[in-house]
Amino acid sequence: MSKPNSSYPKWIWSPLLSENQENQYVEFRLEFDLETAPETACLRISVDTNFAAWMNGEFIDCGQFGDFPDARTFSTLDLSDYLQPGRNILAILVHYCGVDHFSYYPGDAGLWYELEVDGGVLAASDDRMQCRISPCYLQEESARFNPQMGFTFHFDASRDDGWRKREYCCNETWQSAFITSQREVPRPRPLPMLAIGSPSTSSIMAQGLIKRDSRPGQTVAEQMQLDFMSARRSWELFDDFSPVSSPAALPVRLSDANLEGADGFYVILDLGREECGFPSLDLHSADGCVIDIAVGEHLDDLRVRSSIGGRNFASRYVACPGDQNFTEYLHRYAGRYVQLHITQQSGALELRYAGIIPADYPVTPAGEFNSSDSLCDRIWSVSRRTLHLCMHEHYEDCPWREQALYANDSRNQMLCGYYAFEGYDFARVSLDLLSRTTGADGYQELCAPMKHDLTIPSFTMTWFLAMNDYLMYSGDKKFVAGKFPLMKRMIEGYLKEVNDGLLPCPPGKRYWHFYDWAPGLDGTMDEDCTKFSTVEGVRFDAPFNFLFVMALQSAANVAGWIGEEDVASQWLERVEQIKVAAHDTFWDGDRSAYRSYAGDRANLHFAELTQSLAILAGAGTDGIHRDLRETLMRDENGLTTTTLSQSLYKFEAILLDESCGPFVLNAIKRDWSQMLFAGATSFWETLRGGWDFHHAGSLCHGWSGIPVYFYGAYGLGIKPLAPGFSRIQVKPLLGMEGLKGRVPGGTEVIGVTLENVDDSYVAHLQIPETADVVVDRARVREINRNDSSSC
Repeated sequence: MSKPNSSYPKWIWSPLLSENQENQYVEFRLEFDLETAPETACLRISVDTNFAAWMNGEFIDCGQFGDFPDARTFSTLDLSDYLQPGRNILAILVHYCGVDHFSYYPGDAGLWYELEVDGGVLAASDDRMQCRISPCYLQEESARFNPQMGFTFHFDASRDDGWRKREYCCNETWQSAFITSQREVPRPRPLPMLAIGSPSTSSIMAQGLIKRDSRPGQTVAEQMQLDFMSARRSWELFDDFSPVSSPAALPVRLSDANLEGADGFYVILDLGREECGFPSLDLHSADGCVIDIAVGEHLDDLRVRSSIGGRNFASRYVACPGDQNFTEYLHRYAGRYVQLHITQQSGALELRYAGIIPADYPVTPAGEFNSSDSLCDRIWSVSRRTLHLCMHEHYEDCPWREQALYANDSRNQMLCGYYAFEGYDFARVSLDLLSRTTGADGYQELCAPMKHDLTIPSFTMTWFLAMNDYLMYSGDKKFVAGKFPLMKRMIEGYLKEVNDGLLPCPPGKRYWHFYDWAPGLDGTMDEDCTKFSTVEGVRFDAPFNFLFVMALQSAANVAGWIGEEDVASQWLERVEQIKVAAHDTFWDGDRSAYRSYAGDRANLHFAELTQSLAILAGAGTDGIHRDLRETLMRDENGLTTTTLSQSLYKFEAILLDESCGPFVLNAIKRDWSQMLFAGATSFWETLRGGWDFHHAGSLCHGWSGIPVYFYGAYGLGIKPLAPGFSRIQVKPLLGMEGLKGRVPGGTEVIGVTLENVDDSYVAHLQIPETADVVVDRARVREINRNDSSSC
C-alpha cells in the first residue's frame, strides 16, 4: 500500500451510517505488507466512544479515554511483538454510543489512527480503510444499562466470519470508509491505559433448570429476573458427575437430554471477590445456544439481580456450533457473581470458563499500614482495594451501577489515594475534568465528562477543597495556578450573590440541593429519590454555606501559595463575615445546635453533618465546638445521622480535638467491620448494602475507602503542612499499637514506625532530608530521622 501524505490521518466512519446514529458497532480492517519484522511499531488511535484492536488475529488492547468532544485523546498501542514479515492485518472494532450519560459526552462518530513502523508513519486513517457495520452486534436488541451508563450488548457469534484473522479476505459486505467533517487532531491521553489481567477465578455456586416466562417487550435482564429457577445438584444436571463430585467445578458438560423438558439451565459462579473488567466465555457447543449473562455484587435473593427498577445488568451472547472464546472488550462490568441462563441448547455443551477479565488502572501501591490490630489492618487493605476498583479513566463512585465522576465522592477518594498510591496524575485528571464542566453560573455539572444541565451546588464547593488538598499533597503549583483564574471567577461570582451575609441556594430545576443520603438532606421529594425539591424564593442552607466558607478558605490558601496574597487576604476577610452571619442565622439556642435550613419555606431540621461542617468551617465559639463534638459522639443525640458518604466530615470535626481519637477509631472499626463480617470484599455505598436504594445499593463505593486516609493521616499522623510535604506534620493519634507504615509524600515515600512507650510514641522516620518536620511533643517524646527501622 502507498504511504499517507502529510494531510493524514483523517477521521473516518461507515458510509452506511449517518455520522451520529446511536449505539453502532463498526468493524475496520487494514491490510499491509512488510519485508521484515520491524524493531519498533505502534498504533495511535482515537475514537468516539470505545475501541478494541487486533493485529493478525491477536488481541492488542482496548479502551478510549473518556473526555470531552473538543479535547479528544489518542491512545498509543505497542505493536512491536505483533507484526510479521509479509501480509499483516490490523482489525479495529469501534462502538459509538451517541447517547449522553454520566461519564460520556457524545461527540461525532469516527475513527482516527496512525500506524508507525520503525519511526515512520506507514498507514493512517483515510478512505482506503475497509469497513462495515458489525453483523455480530445486534444494536436493536440492546437495552440501556440505566440513565447513568450506556448500552448492554447482544452478540451473535454465528455471524462472526473471522474478519480479524490474517487469512481472511474481505467480501462484498465491506466498503471504503468515508471521511467525516471532523478536523481536530487528538492529543495524547493523559493517563496510562488500563492493565488487562488474567481471567478471574470462577467456581460454580449453584445450578439448575429454568422455565422462561417470555413476555413481549422484555429486555434480556428482565427475562432473566423473571425466569423460574429450579435447583439441581451438580450430578443431577452435569455429565460425568457423581455425588462425591459436588460442588461442580469448571469445566462442566451436559447434553440437552439433561434438561428434562425445561427451557434451559442456569449456573451461578463466584469470582471470589469483587472484580471489574470484561465478561468472558470459553465453551464448546454442539449446535449453538443462547447465553444470557448477568453480573452482580451479591446473592441476597439467591440469584443475581439482573433487573432492578428499570436498570438492566444483563447482556446476551448467541453461541455458534463448535469451540469459541469470547470477551466483550467494549463494555466494563463489575461484581462478584456471574449468572448464566442458557437456552435454545441443542446437543452437548461444554462450559470451560465464564467470568471476568480484570481491567484495572495500573497503580503503584506505595502506601502501607500495619498495626497490632488485625481487624484495622484488614479494614485498611479492603479500603485500598475498594478505592482501586473505583479507578479507571477517573475516580468513579462505583464500578457496577454508574462508573461516574462526582466532585464530592472524588474528594474522599483523592484523600485516600494520596495515602495508598504513588503519583498524583490520576487526581489531577479528575480535577481537570470536573473543572471543564463549570457553567456560566459558576457551578459544575453533576458529573464529568457529561452533557446534562443538572448540578449539585454543594459538590462544586468540595471541588475547591479537593484543589487545595491536591496542592498540599502533590506540590503541583503549576496545575493549580493554571486553574486559579477559573477558581477566582467562580468565587467572585458567588460573593456577588451573597445576601444578608449568606450565599442563597440558587433556585430552579438545574439545582439539586443534596448534602447526604440521609432524611432531609438528600434534596428529594419522593421515596424513589427521583424528584428533586426545587428551591422557590430565598432559602439559605447551613451545609451549603459552611461548605462555601470551607471553599473560600481553601481558595485563599491556594491563592497564598501561588503568590496571590492580596486576593487571599480579601477572601479570608469575607470568610470571617460569612461565619458570623451563618452562626447568627442557623444557631438554635434551644437545641444547642445549628439548624440545616433558614428562609422561605425552610424545614426545621438538625443533622450531624450540619454540626460537623459548622465545626470545620469555624462558625461559633470553641465552647460551642466542644459541646457539639460531645453531641456527635452520643449514640442517641437527636440529630439526623451521617451516613458513610459524608462521615469524612464528621470524623474530621471530631478529630479537631485529638483526645476524641478513640471514638473515631472505634466508629471505623464498628461500621467497616460490620461490612467485613457480612462477607464484603469491598466496602459499600451505605450500611444497608444491596437493600438500599430500592435494592440497587452498591457494594463497592469509592467514598467508603476513607479508612485509608484516617489511618494514614491520623493513625500514622502524617500530613503535609506545606505543598508537596516540604513541611510535614507528625501527629499520631494515641490509642493504637504496633503502628508501622509508609506514606507517599510528594516526591518521596515517608516510612513510619511508632514505638509505644507509656502514653506516647517514639517515632522512627524515613523522611526527606530537606523536609521541615513539625512534631507534636505531647504524643511523640522522641523522633529518629532517617532511621532504617522505619522502612
